[in-house]
Amino acid sequence: MVDKERRRMLRAFGAAGMIGLAGCSSGTNETDTDDSSTSDGGDSGGTETSTESGSTDEVNFWVTATSGAPKEATDELIQRFEDDRGIPINDTKYENDAYKSAVTNALGTNNAPDVFFIWSGPNRLGRYVGNENVVPLDDEFSTEELDGFVPSSTRNVQYEPGDLLSWGSEDGDMYSVPHTMAGIPLWYNKNVLEDAGIDPSTLQHSTDTTWDEFLDVCQTVQDAGYTPIQCGNRNRWTIGHWTSAFMIKSVGVDRYLNAAFGLEGETLTSDDMVEGVSRLETLYDEEYFNQSINSLNNNEAAALFFNDEAAFWHQGTWIQDQISTQAPDGFGGIPDHIDYMWWPSFPDLYENSANERVSVVPDGTYAVSTQAQNRGNENFQNTMEFLKFFTSADSMQTWFDMTGQLVCRPGIYDSIDMDPAQETITSTLDGLDAADAIGTVFDVAFLPETTETLLSGSQTLFTNSSAQEVLQNAQEANEEALSNV
Repeated sequence: MVDKERRRMLRAFGAAGMIGLAGCSSGTNETDTDDSSTSDGGDSGGTETSTESGSTDEVNFWVTATSGAPKEATDELIQRFEDDRGIPINDTKYENDAYKSAVTNALGTNNAPDVFFIWSGPNRLGRYVGNENVVPLDDEFSTEELDGFVPSSTRNVQYEPGDLLSWGSEDGDMYSVPHTMAGIPLWYNKNVLEDAGIDPSTLQHSTDTTWDEFLDVCQTVQDAGYTPIQCGNRNRWTIGHWTSAFMIKSVGVDRYLNAAFGLEGETLTSDDMVEGVSRLETLYDEEYFNQSINSLNNNEAAALFFNDEAAFWHQGTWIQDQISTQAPDGFGGIPDHIDYMWWPSFPDLYENSANERVSVVPDGTYAVSTQAQNRGNENFQNTMEFLKFFTSADSMQTWFDMTGQLVCRPGIYDSIDMDPAQETITSTLDGLDAADAIGTVFDVAFLPETTETLLSGSQTLFTNSSAQEVLQNAQEANEEALSNV
């Protein structure tokens, strides 16, 4: 059984997800979808690939950027690298759901990619560290090459060898390179709110809208003939983000993470947490959520939101990808057509609810498989050369310019003449900086077994399970998982 001191270290790190961001923002006061860049976003699907993994005369690169701006940015950077360095890149692109299975099945075999996209928490990178499927990268990067990263982003990819519960250890090694980061707010449609008689400016970047006030807005929107909230949960991660946010808002980041790691007597079944998660049932029972929630995927829900059929839709600050692929002609963009608020607070359950936020830092990272080393020194050195290029400041500036996604080298924003959409997205950094605590969604921060139980259970909130039943099942899975680590 894992000792409590290690769990305390992990819990404390999970609560400090944004440490080091202060002073790094731009000053302009991001566990299955067709989205290519969520903490767990997407629709299951196929792949785009050039040739099979395993060749030693090219770098095998696996990503989730199958469409839209992230695909274009990935292709642009690969082309630049090949033209400049003469090293061929064999890129394989998977939809997110298929990607998770493909990577898990390939690592440790001859089919493993050399370098691959991965989320940083115990549920993803941590499990591969535990299985010794990825190589530590500290000796491959100089201090200068790591200069400019948000400090917590590099801390968040550190583990002690073979130990998934050593996430964020000061004594750990760096097992992937941070790339993107994300704030996770609620987006609202100005046209819908205005037609319903609601002034959108009252919600702009709001941190203190209460649960009762949010319900009043939803009712007003519904009375005007609109769906208050669109959510596409066919692939589970979307309601997983809602569940994470409502857990954090109901008990606070400290209790949320203590419950995840069995500390201070906290459990996932506390009265406050059960009440908080039950509010998702309220949104569905009152028909504030679309009743097709479990049959739509996220992009389908996004299209309805962009088409002025709903007032709210949740998404991380990687939202420009969905806009580029799902928004109709004539869509006014950010911030003219849509803008964001932070999740409603639950002051009746947790006094400081308004001052804690939801984020993922880093959101996307890139790791190197042990197979890259096994393919020989030339292959490994080519892999490292490509990884350094792809995560360099110049490449991250290109990524931000093309995708609008926040990156883990915030210094790049200083040289960009931002458009209104970019200014709005980077303004989330100010909201995160001002927060008393930042919580990471459970499909990144929790143990794999707990995450799977919560993702599956959250879907059944809208069919045949209560919040109490979902959280009780998650608690039992969590206790067993902790006992086996």
